[in-house]
Amino acid sequence: LLVLLILIHYRKCISMNESIPTDGVYMSDSNTNVKDAPAFHENPYCKALNNAKDIQFDHADVEGNAQNGPVVRLSFALLFDALGTCLKDESSVLLLYSLVHGNCDFQEYVLVRTDLDTLLMPILEMLYNASRKTSNQIYMLLIILLILSQDSTFNASVHKLVLPSVPWYQERLMHQTSLGSLMVVILIRTIKYNLSKLRDVYLHTNCLAILANMGPHAHRLSAYASQRLVSLFDMLSRKYAKLAELKNDKALKVMSDQMEADIISDDTSTELHIYTDFLRIVLEIINAILTYALPRNPEVVYAIL
Repeated sequence: LLVLLILIHYRKCISMNESIPTDGVYMSDSNTNVKDAPAFHENPYCKALNNAKDIQFDHADVEGNAQNGPVVRLSFALLFDALGTCLKDESSVLLLYSLVHGNCDFQEYVLVRTDLDTLLMPILEMLYNASRKTSNQIYMLLIILLILSQDSTFNASVHKLVLPSVPWYQERLMHQTSLGSLMVVILIRTIKYNLSKLRDVYLHTNCLAILANMGPHAHRLSAYASQRLVSLFDMLSRKYAKLAELKNDKALKVMSDQMEADIISDDTSTELHIYTDFLRIVLEIINAILTYALPRNPEVVYAIL
């Protein structure tokens, strides 16, 4: 597995005197200027993994397009089950990310599976134990969930799949809760952990984006998940109010020294702006539930009231 990961993620940089192919440019940052961005040769192993097909389908391409060269064929069913049993290993998570991100066929296969808990339960358990994970591991898990949550079928499926119990969740007994409700609880728990320990804006944004994708499709969200969602809004609004008050107080105290006032104002303004964005997204999530899924979520209404 480690050798495979090295092969598919290795990129040989194009030297300055070589021509840059239009399809071989890797942007490390979306804001990077194209001229300054490092350019890499096409990786044949990565291309092979991204074009891999399910062995159960006919060899002829569905759309009738001829494939360029030989195509790797493997059993998506066996791969799905194998990944579900070993996702506690970081290298397995990276392979799942590579497949979900790069291989459209595998991503579609995952989205139509009815037993999504096979993959999601190990991922949620790792996020539950976020304090034992590195920030890179947490990112990888969240990005996998973010990619999957962009599909409406996935969002509908997770809310309809009921779990008899969640043995690794220690704070309270969770019997007959939906996978969607558990996802909401774990994502909010990750946000609260990040607020107190990591304080990483990008991690927050990913968690909230997943919740925003799930919002319109929420179906019978549990009382506990609803209460956690409202408590998240409460916590963020209190933090926002405290920052706004702090900004006003500091501005008044140092009005005599204009330069110092500007520095303090800038620092507080940045954090205030971040919390404004967080609050806006949480309000959008609640609004999406109330707008598109109100009759199916009485517990959310009760928690808000």
